[in-house]
Amino acid sequence: MFRYVHYEVTCAILAVCAAAVSAGVVFGVQGAPEAPRGVAHAVAFGLLLLVCAAGFGVLSVSRLKWFGEGQDFDRAVPLEETGAVLPTQGEQYRSCVNVYLFVFLVAYALGGGLLWERSLALSPLFLGAVWLARGWRVARWERCHGLLLWSGRARARLPEGDQHLYSSVR
Repeated sequence: MFRYVHYEVTCAILAVCAAAVSAGVVFGVQGAPEAPRGVAHAVAFGLLLLVCAAGFGVLSVSRLKWFGEGQDFDRAVPLEETGAVLPTQGEQYRSCVNVYLFVFLVAYALGGGLLWERSLALSPLFLGAVWLARGWRVARWERCHGLLLWSGRARARLPEGDQHLYSSVR
């Protein structure tokens, strides 16, 4: 079981680290991409793509009927036995770091950067923007409702899959 916000922010940090690793390798092997004359246009286009990715992240946790996940937050189940369910702090953060996700992000960014275009080494930044926007939106939901949102499985219920749970801030 893990805090929903912590998982989203951790995934965003993994995406930034994957972009840094893959960009360092790709730019070290092939050199940094040359800046075209219209650098301002290229930077503006990249920022526009990041904003669009962040907008998609916010929409994915919105309350839209077939698209957003926000309605599931309102149907979250309360945690009654928090002492028996929640892991210790070290265990909680260790389970949030997804090593397989990091390896996948580095592998596809390195493959794209070395085989096709050097600037694809920075592509995990777009997923990082999505995850960071999702984390921001869920943190806002938590603040508005005065609850902490968890994702996982309560031992007493044993549902078929993970579910959203909430607990008091205290």
